[in-house]
Amino acid sequence: MIAEKKRLLKIIFFLSLFGIVLSSYLLNLHYIEAKKPCDINETLSCSKVSSSKYSELLGIPVALFGLLGYVFLGLLSLESFYQKKLKLKIVWLKGLFSSRTIFLFSLLALLFSFYLTYAEFFLIKALCILCLVSQITIMGISLSGYKLNRLENSLEENKEEYHGAD
Repeated sequence: MIAEKKRLLKIIFFLSLFGIVLSSYLLNLHYIEAKKPCDINETLSCSKVSSSKYSELLGIPVALFGLLGYVFLGLLSLESFYQKKLKLKIVWLKGLFSSRTIFLFSLLALLFSFYLTYAEFFLIKALCILCLVSQITIMGISLSGYKLNRLENSLEENKEEYHGAD
């Protein structure tokens, strides 16, 4: 089970790295006025999406939120992977760096991503292919986070049963 936990954390970490690169590129595209390389036609148009009012939240590009979210998830997975070596002494930080946090944060990011896809499809009437790739990336992180959280819960239950048998 420990090997499975490490495998899931590696998946989350590498998907987060991919998301960082992707979000950085999308952030760069947000500030480019010219035609974007991912503009295929009127419906598949990064330009149309990145110039819409839905590309920013409180004046901050949505891609920046994505970048920060992927960095956060990458750091969480990295810390969880090396948990025994880092030995956090501050109790609330131990709770923050957990599989539950990875799962809940990625789920929140996925729901926000679904909202943005809804806005693309129904309000902007254009799709950004790279945004959809980001959605698939956060979906992979959410799924891995869910599996990791279930695995950790079962490990905790087994640990309690083992210690309860003493």
